[in-house]
Amino acid sequence: MLATGIAPDYYEINGEVVTAFINGTAYDFDLSSATEGATLDSIEPIDGVTPIRHAVRESGELKVVLAQKVGAGHWIESDYFDAATYDPSGVHVIFDETKSFAGTPMVYTKNGWLTLSQDQLTG
Repeated sequence: MLATGIAPDYYEINGEVVTAFINGTAYDFDLSSATEGATLDSIEPIDGVTPIRHAVRESGELKVVLAQKVGAGHWIESDYFDAATYDPSGVHVIFDETKSFAGTPMVYTKNGWLTLSQDQLTG
């Protein structure tokens, strides 16, 4: 999951169908027809938001790069994770505490903007 200032509000994932919610509207992307080795990098932005950044099928497994909206600060993308563990109300990117930042880290989830506390940052 990429950390970026411009991203869908959240996603729902059902098998190989990714639904991106952008400004309250659902957009379905059925990736089940992706063949082995095929890559998808050509999803057109919707209202300035690119819903899927990249997708590829490797060894039969579909790998998709999505994005989560974040506020100011230093953020790190997450590694690939099983879609079954995706929670649209959760934080899937990582705040980089090793870099100086005087503000409050914020991330957007299905429930709106979430201000991360020190406890949330350190697990």
